[in-house]
Amino acid sequence: MIRSISSDLRTFKTVSFHDGLNILLADKSPNSSDGHTRNSAGKSSLIEIVQFLMGANATKDSLAKHPELEQFTFTGEFMIGGHQVRASRKGADAGKILMSREDAQKIGVETKVAKDGTIYVSNDMWKSTLGHHMFAMPSDSWQRKNPPSFRQLFPYFARRAGSGGYERPEKTWANASRADYQINLSYLLGLDWTVPADLENLREREKQLTELRKASKGGAFDHLVGTVAELRPKLALGEEKVSKLRSEIERFEVAETYRELSDEAAGARTEMLRLELRAVTLKDNIERLTNALNTQVPPAVSNVSRLYEAIGIQLPDIARRRFEDVATFHASVIRNRKAYLEAEISEAKSQLASGALRSRQLSERRSEILTFLQGKGALEDFTFLQTRLAEAEAETESLRQRYEAATLLEGKATELEIDRANIKRRLQSDHAERKARIDESIIVIGKLIAELYDDRTGEFQVSVTNNGPEFSISIQGDRGGGISNIEIFCFDIALLAAAAKRLGGPGFLIHDSHLFDPVDERQIARAVSLGAEYARATNSQYIVALNSDVFERLPLPEGQDWTAAILETRLSDNEKGGLFGFRFD
Repeated sequence: MIRSISSDLRTFKTVSFHDGLNILLADKSPNSSDGHTRNSAGKSSLIEIVQFLMGANATKDSLAKHPELEQFTFTGEFMIGGHQVRASRKGADAGKILMSREDAQKIGVETKVAKDGTIYVSNDMWKSTLGHHMFAMPSDSWQRKNPPSFRQLFPYFARRAGSGGYERPEKTWANASRADYQINLSYLLGLDWTVPADLENLREREKQLTELRKASKGGAFDHLVGTVAELRPKLALGEEKVSKLRSEIERFEVAETYRELSDEAAGARTEMLRLELRAVTLKDNIERLTNALNTQVPPAVSNVSRLYEAIGIQLPDIARRRFEDVATFHASVIRNRKAYLEAEISEAKSQLASGALRSRQLSERRSEILTFLQGKGALEDFTFLQTRLAEAEAETESLRQRYEAATLLEGKATELEIDRANIKRRLQSDHAERKARIDESIIVIGKLIAELYDDRTGEFQVSVTNNGPEFSISIQGDRGGGISNIEIFCFDIALLAAAAKRLGGPGFLIHDSHLFDPVDERQIARAVSLGAEYARATNSQYIVALNSDVFERLPLPEGQDWTAAILETRLSDNEKGGLFGFRFD
């Protein structure tokens, strides 16, 4: 239940609620022109704030994130798990739910302390706790994919007009997927929600398979996959070709002389390369030795004698003899050195000539071998067969992989068809086993339609289809007079009753005046009366926002007085009469 909604925004109008029926009225001020509406009074905004306090995502388009409001804190007092709890949140710091330790302990949630000392609960933990207390959801998490979600269950009890919540009974926002409502409505109505959850997993697999098929058939992978029918004959022919080539190679024999001559030719080429490298080295040695030979010059002893004569000193005979001996010695050394260098040069030239001769012989022999082998066909045929086999094997392996991929795709398609059929059987079995729970909602909605219309009949259907469970309400007759909106009203009351009985429920159901805008006033009065009746029966609140002039014209059921149900806070369409006390874009 909701006890109150308030804010630290000074001009905000605190709204307090009580048990049972709660009627929030919006007045049209006396000086309003016909162009004025009460859409800016704040009836829908109150639902937005309730949603915000119940953990809704604070996107940049959220009311609480509006520049005029995001620095202000909104506070709600709620009955959760039998305890009154005060929770606050502001758009500028939407990840935190401010709450005292005492209140947190009441509902079993762990608090944290911010750097500034603020005590809070994370929004994720808050949603998990609300799901546990309101809808008996696990306090930790579901251990499977695509589980029910608190944030998808709760909007059925506080629909938002701006999100398309009043367009179809089974959807609470316009873009809700089939899986969104199938899983969550199955959970609320007491059916096996794992069946539509598994069906959604199957849809995801089917989507992946469809995308892969598109890619493999005229798409990005068209040349890589194909179909089994297309690839089977190609693969069979490819395998036959490989087998034939292998057989030919196994029977093919190269004569031994061909192998020997081929080896000899290859050896000759190798030796020729070695001789060419050796020739380069020998030529370098010859050049170096020749340069050394040309620099061998004996010392000039006569120069010493002329030097002494030039300075007028007579060189003794004994000194001359010694110089001559030295000169003789050096001349001998030079002769020996030249003889050695000449011998080395001669040896290098001999080796060079010998290598050149050997290289010519090898070249001639290699030419003879190649000439002999040329055109004989043995080596060429063998090599050609091996090349063809390698190409055929590669092509066949590619076909085999494509064939296996195609087989896998078609096998997956068959597997998915079997899985879909099994899921449908599970769904049929589940609805048969839980017929009593379905019947409860069928009876509630049938009674509501009978109470709302004297001249119409209607029914609630839960159907088993190939696409999972479908939930629909149909009221016979023309679709005028807001029939679609009344169907939503009946559906929501049935959900309130089902959730209260099995799960506990949020303890309230809120309807905006948008739900009743196209509805005949007689049906509005009956609907509000029925909402009050089911609120009492489920120990809940039925909160409805109405325009005061519409409310005043309602033909109240005999013996009923709704004066006590009207909330003390009244909204209006003037500048300061709205929920926030001022207008903003």
